[in-house]
Amino acid sequence: MIDLKAGYAGFFGKKMYTKKELRQQQKVALMTEPASKREFEEKKLYELLFKKTEWQTAQTIATTLSTDFELNTMPIIAEAWEEKKRVVVPKIINHQMIFVEIDSKTRYQVGKLNIKEPINNSSHPIQDIDLVIVPGLAFTKKGQRLGFGAGYYDKFLQQYSGKTVSLALTTQLVDDLPIEVHDQVVQMVISLSE
Repeated sequence: MIDLKAGYAGFFGKKMYTKKELRQQQKVALMTEPASKREFEEKKLYELLFKKTEWQTAQTIATTLSTDFELNTMPIIAEAWEEKKRVVVPKIINHQMIFVEIDSKTRYQVGKLNIKEPINNSSHPIQDIDLVIVPGLAFTKKGQRLGFGAGYYDKFLQQYSGKTVSLALTTQLVDDLPIEVHDQVVQMVISLSE
């Protein structure tokens, strides 16, 4: 297993890891994390998110439909609906990421990246999204993120001017990441070290 803190991209004079290697290492770490530890951390992160002004004032929340190894977003979606907020999720159409509103009656299909997406193609205006919960494999406290490699969120964040936040499990929080010109920073990273 690659040790993120052992040095990559030459930060500590050791082996230089590629983003691809770092992504694979993070996926393995997330997949092998004990369920009880993950559930405990997720619950605490949800509590921290729901106390943030950015959450409380938002009327429309953008989040993902998480995969098995990612932070579970269903409790976030459920809380948003409980608070009468609108929820939009990403969908890839013609190599572009749009956001589609979902509710309890939404039907889904497996999309282009093997991720669950709404069947509906009705794009929600990005200027109406108040808070985007940005996914990733690793994050720094400064808001740098290691995404999944397709670049959809970096492209989206270049044009989005609203609030952004990421929730980082302990496994996902790192000191530094290799950053490229196109990489976009998240405004706030919520972690248990707050």
